[in-house]
Amino acid sequence: MEPLDLIVLGLVGILTIILFILAGKNRNLAKENALLHDIIEVKDKTIENLESHRVLVKDVIENLSESEKVMQMLEAGESREEIAKALEMPLDKVEMIIKFDRIKKEKQRA
Repeated sequence: MEPLDLIVLGLVGILTIILFILAGKNRNLAKENALLHDIIEVKDKTIENLESHRVLVKDVIENLSESEKVMQMLEAGESREEIAKALEMPLDKVEMIIKFDRIKKEKQRA
């Protein structure tokens, strides 16, 4: 073999080694990428859950303030129909709030 053939074979060997090294690194990067996608998916679900909880908390707070208004108006002597009209809510909802308040007070006494 001539020296030029040996140089070409040596370069091909070096390139082959470099390709194997790069293939191994690519495999590792693919694993890390999959792991990062899993982490992002978990974080997205967590954010979605937190947002839904925020909406629920907001609803609870609004319902508490509605409940307080209903009970204040009832204690002030207003009728259930007047309360429903003033707060622009169905009469059934006013009655439900009153029943829940009664149940809550009974449980507190027990």
